[in-house]
Amino acid sequence: MPGRLMAPVARLVVVTGGATADGAERWQQALAPEVTLGPGPEGLAGPPGDALPRALFTTGDRVGAVPAAAVRADPPLSHVLLWAGDRQPEENCGAAGRLSCPVTVLVPMAARAARACAHRWRGLTDGPFTVRLLPPGCPLPAACDAESARLIKEELQVWPA
Repeated sequence: MPGRLMAPVARLVVVTGGATADGAERWQQALAPEVTLGPGPEGLAGPPGDALPRALFTTGDRVGAVPAAAVRADPPLSHVLLWAGDRQPEENCGAAGRLSCPVTVLVPMAARAARACAHRWRGLTDGPFTVRLLPPGCPLPAACDAESARLIKEELQVWPA
């Protein structure tokens, strides 16, 4: 409906190795209006009085420190999206503690090694676990385009208006 204001219904904390202010702006534009961005990793704590469910998008190279903070997040995270790239999980990927929220591992189609061992990321959660293959040319994690935003919203179960 034209002219209707939409408020975000979820906050996504993005923690990647190469995050930039310009990149964050593009992510925000692609995900709006249903999803807003939170500062990472300090955004895992959530500001007082923030009622929006918080989800985390992180990359496999950050998986050592970030899930430890995610396990301690208060309130708990609603979802974790992990871009695996071509990285294989460590044998003890759940050693920092297991999450209770759903975890979705995003694997590029071309990343053969990551596709073959994606199920091993299951050790991160006691909750639901999904592996999602990304199409060729997907800009994640460096950027978020309309197609990537739709995929993220599907996984967060936030449907565009």
